[in-house]
Amino acid sequence: MKFNTVILGALGVRSGLGIAVPVAPRDEPPAALGTKVQVLEAKYFKELGAKRVKITYGPMLLPGADDATTHGMQGFPDRDVLMPCRECLITGFTTDLQWEDGSTANANKGVWLHHTGLMNLNRTDASCPEWPERINVNGNERSPFDMTVKGTRKAGYYVRKTDQIFLQTEVMNYAQDPRLVYLAMEWEYVEGIPDGFDIVTPVWLDVKGNCLTDLPAPAGPNNMVFNVTMGAAGYSPNFTGELFLIVPHIHDGNTKQEVYIDGKLVCQNVPGYGETEAFVTHEGMYGHEHEHGEEPGHEHGGGEEGHHDHGSDDHILHVSSITQCVNLGKVGPGNKITVASWYNMTEHKPMKDHDGSLEPIMGIAFLHFARPKDEVLKDILAMKGGSVEAFLARVAENDAKEHAQAAPH
Repeated sequence: MKFNTVILGALGVRSGLGIAVPVAPRDEPPAALGTKVQVLEAKYFKELGAKRVKITYGPMLLPGADDATTHGMQGFPDRDVLMPCRECLITGFTTDLQWEDGSTANANKGVWLHHTGLMNLNRTDASCPEWPERINVNGNERSPFDMTVKGTRKAGYYVRKTDQIFLQTEVMNYAQDPRLVYLAMEWEYVEGIPDGFDIVTPVWLDVKGNCLTDLPAPAGPNNMVFNVTMGAAGYSPNFTGELFLIVPHIHDGNTKQEVYIDGKLVCQNVPGYGETEAFVTHEGMYGHEHEHGEEPGHEHGGGEEGHHDHGSDDHILHVSSITQCVNLGKVGPGNKITVASWYNMTEHKPMKDHDGSLEPIMGIAFLHFARPKDEVLKDILAMKGGSVEAFLARVAENDAKEHAQAAPH
């Protein structure tokens, strides 16, 4: 089950039931049963009244890995998700998968935040104009999206009162039994559009082309080291803005990703692997026998007898972070932006589905452009919303290709 299939196969379905939670200038849509809202202290622009809110979405019931239909992979769509504010600028957000007690749920405990994605159904996408606007994508690396660049830039994503924001969460459970998890997002925002703030235009840049999202992994031992380069068309904006933030998304096996403007390298993203034990598993762990760290000899640290480090052969180190690029300068219609992604399946073990097949390759660079608010507001008012039908048609086409390539010959 792939990310795009889950997103649009359920795009018209509300995932939760419950009561309205008024945390914004207007009442929000009904929140999922169990959704919690916690007010936190803002990190940046507190002098301008910035606010920070943690919203915990859920619960999400994951089927067990032995479930014949899902094999432990489950999507949780929310067509009109509870937002922290309306008529505001979202200046940053983080994403985490958690247990009921608020502790992090991760690969070492047999669950995987396969993907999350936000889309604005009232706007059209900058790089694939037939689709709704893609605001972000994230995976188990759980990258932060900080549009203030640590408080040095006044910029944010504008949410109107009438905007319908779609949140898709896709989680993989490797345990035999069903489990409950929650998606926790910390949102930081300022109300209105304060003087001096720019509005962010998000742009999805993809090695497979901007209206596609993944590539089948190469088959066979002779194809384990490779790079994927975006087609010659690239992406040229129909506006001028400051490209100030690039947040990448890749899969296990990646060694680096690069973004070019007019053929010149402007950004290199390098993933980190297994930087904490939460991102470390080992061979055989996904056979339901145990969680990492529970069996003898899997304690961590020290170097005493019975301990071993994460570099030993039976350990699998998963992507735990990836570097971002900031403040890359002004870009406009005369420029062409491309992306290339490098994979080495020998150096880093790739992601596998429950049937043992390799997960598709991803190489996405999420570009963030800061633009004058009057210009962006004019563009937004002219938008009619992207076509879900066009999105669905392309997803179905991709899935058919993936199934054909995965089928035995």
